[in-house]
Amino acid sequence: MSQDVIETTALLEPFPYHKKLRDHLKSRKKTWQWFKDEKIKTQQIESFKKELLKNTYRLDKDSHRNLYQMTQDICVDLNIDAQVTLYQENNSLQLNASISVINQEAHIVFSGNILQLLDEKQLKALLAHELSHYLFYKLEDGEYEITQRIILALANDSRSEDSIIETARIFQLYLELFCDAGAFKSCREHYTVIQMLIKLNTGLSEVNAQSYLDQAKEIISQDDEATNQPTHPESYIRSIALDLKARSSQEYHEELHILIEGKWDINSLDIFEQEKTRALSNDFIQLVLRPQWMNSSAVLNLAQQFFTDFTREKEVDTTKLLERLKHTTPSTKSYLSYVLLDFARIDSALEKLPIAHTLEIAELLGLVEEYERVLRKELKLTVRSFKDLKQEAMKDLSKVNENQDNSIYDNE
Repeated sequence: MSQDVIETTALLEPFPYHKKLRDHLKSRKKTWQWFKDEKIKTQQIESFKKELLKNTYRLDKDSHRNLYQMTQDICVDLNIDAQVTLYQENNSLQLNASISVINQEAHIVFSGNILQLLDEKQLKALLAHELSHYLFYKLEDGEYEITQRIILALANDSRSEDSIIETARIFQLYLELFCDAGAFKSCREHYTVIQMLIKLNTGLSEVNAQSYLDQAKEIISQDDEATNQPTHPESYIRSIALDLKARSSQEYHEELHILIEGKWDINSLDIFEQEKTRALSNDFIQLVLRPQWMNSSAVLNLAQQFFTDFTREKEVDTTKLLERLKHTTPSTKSYLSYVLLDFARIDSALEKLPIAHTLEIAELLGLVEEYERVLRKELKLTVRSFKDLKQEAMKDLSKVNENQDNSIYDNE
């Protein structure tokens, strides 16, 4: 199996998501400064090292000269100054490796029979992955390490909203891909990193990276759902990411955005998607209220239940909403359909007009199938009775829409 050596000397950078969250948290100046000033106390360091020595066997440099030489080579590759110590965990069968960073020290612990399972190149890939965590913590004067501490502290607080937990999850997932990129940078062969990942996940002593990469691409072609893992993306996603990196794909970040952050899902919003959803929901309701006849007291009161500061805007730009709806989940379509239903039923004085109007909106936005299902279910209509209702409502709406100012298509 041939493996092209790829140029990997470019600076290893955090993902855009890391930068966006760093900038967001830095804008909370008091919180940022508190975490920035918090230092690891001497007694905490001593306690950590004591527990580490109790539960591991420390690998000395004389007996494991090759491993320590690898760490030195990796430190040169990644331009870091870590003082590395290696350990083997006691009584552990699970294949894993972890790193703890204390100031300039990097303590790497192997679990299971990793040292026997991986060959020399794959061990280097594993060590480079772990040391990339160290690199991440030290970038830009430690700002990303501060970012991680803040978001994990918030996510671990039982009072935190789901959006905070989701933000921490996505941050950690991207961090693992950053460290895989660091392993690739040091090894210069993405197949080696993929082999390392497969072996750790399967325990097999012989694996074929290209075969697994083909399998990963097959998964992606058949399943467009994003990862649901809490900290580490699935191996097939990590393999796809490494392949994109190796090929210097122009769509690298776009492809990974789909695989990690996924579609617009009302049930799993991070803090950024939460704000976008608020803005898009406002646009959605503005579209519902586009015709003047829809602006009854009951309808406006409902809009203000969604947004207390709601004010009707003259222009309605549906471009962003239409683009976002191209990449959405069934749960989000269901949510939007029930919003339409709420507005269709809130004012009985408007009779059937809101039903026809909201059906037009659903058609415009590609929600008609889901919305019609919701209407039939909630109004308890048969297929025939729903068809009759729809025809009557549309006939009434066509009379009202003779006035062009009432059209939802005016701004398209």
